[in-house]
This record gives sequence, structure tokens and C-alpha cells, in this order.
Amino acid sequence: MNKKWLVVIFIILVLDVTVGFLVKRTFFYVNSQTISEKIKDKCLFLCGGSFKDCDIRKISLEEIIKDSDVIVSGRALSDRIYVKGAVLTAFNVVKAYKGKITNSKIYIFEPSYFNLGRYNNYFAYCGYNLMKPGHQYVLFLKKWKYTNFVRYNPYYRGKEIYTFAHNSAIEKFEINKLNITKVINFEDDIIRYGQVKDYEVFVYNKNELAEYYQLKEKVLNWISQN
Repeated sequence: MNKKWLVVIFIILVLDVTVGFLVKRTFFYVNSQTISEKIKDKCLFLCGGSFKDCDIRKISLEEIIKDSDVIVSGRALSDRIYVKGAVLTAFNVVKAYKGKITNSKIYIFEPSYFNLGRYNNYFAYCGYNLMKPGHQYVLFLKKWKYTNFVRYNPYYRGKEIYTFAHNSAIEKFEINKLNITKVINFEDDIIRYGQVKDYEVFVYNKNELAEYYQLKEKVLNWISQN
């Protein structure tokens, strides 16, 4: 009788450990591999809409400031992980214009992403292009609302994580860089990410491009006065 109970207890313990391991794995994104530059450059570029297609009441500096929990400037770092539906990127904060930053190094979920394997494409969400390591930016952010739910996960523990205010291109502006952004025309040919990877923003007509740079000029003037 005692041996039978020992076997039952042993089986229960094994099941507990197995279930615990599987639950722990669910916290991690499966698609978290490192991607080489050659692979990224060859990915098919897919339009996920322009910044004007996002859920923004009014595209203005005042509205973006109002909707942001935190506004910072600093430098993008090479520490990043490619997750499913986003890219988690480290960012070194030099100055905060709104909100309180606990750590000088924060992490940001960038909304555009690579979809590798069967499709090998790059999905550009709301005109957003990924930050380049070493480049300087001003960012309009919201605190990641799921931080509390993953606080026991060893990867997320201790990290200060944010998303963009509307997950749009108009919450990230590059500082002190010559702009080479051009209007993307899908009628020309199939576009690969390598052809457009240096664009600051993805736009699909001249009016969008002009509106973006008008907003950027206001943003740079605003941070220079604060």
C-alpha cells in the first residue's frame, strides 16, 4: 500500500515539474531567433498602412504629447530580440521630457517585424521602420501594460518596458541625421527590405511625406526648447 502511494506521489511530482516547465516556456516567444543582415535585406516588404491609418484622433504634436506617458531622447542599442509580431529593442535614455524613467536603459516593443520561415517578409506597421543601433531618436511612449503579469519571468524581470503611444511612425523621430526617405511605389517592382531599410519612415505619397516632415520639424523645435 505504501509503495503504491509513493508511486502515485512520484507521478504527481513529475507531472507538476513538466507542467511548470511548459507554462514557463509560454512566457517566451518562440520566434526569438537572431536574424542576419543578409536575411533581413532579402525579406519581402509588406505595407502595413501609413501613419495616417493608425488610431490617432488628430495627427498633431499636441495630441502625441498628450497621449504619451513618457517622452525621451537617447540612442538605440544593438541589444534586441525579434519576437512574434514585434521587435523588443533596448534604448539608452539621455533625457526625459515627460514622465519618470527609473533606469537609463529601457526596452521598447517596436511594432514592425520580420516574419521568417515560410514567408520571409517584413511587415511595416503604420509606416514604422525599426530603429538603427547607435542612432539618436526622440520617442513618444506608453508603459507596457503587461509588465505586472510577467514579473516572474527571468527575461522580463527588472526591465522597464514601453510601447509607442499609438504604435505608429509618428512616435519616433531621428535626431541629427540626413534624411533619405522616399515615397514607396509598389508599381515599380517587388520591394525588399534592404532597399528601404534606411528610410526613417514609410510613406506612400508626397502629401504623407510632407506632413511627416512638418510634424518632425515641430518635434525637434519642441525638444530644443525643453
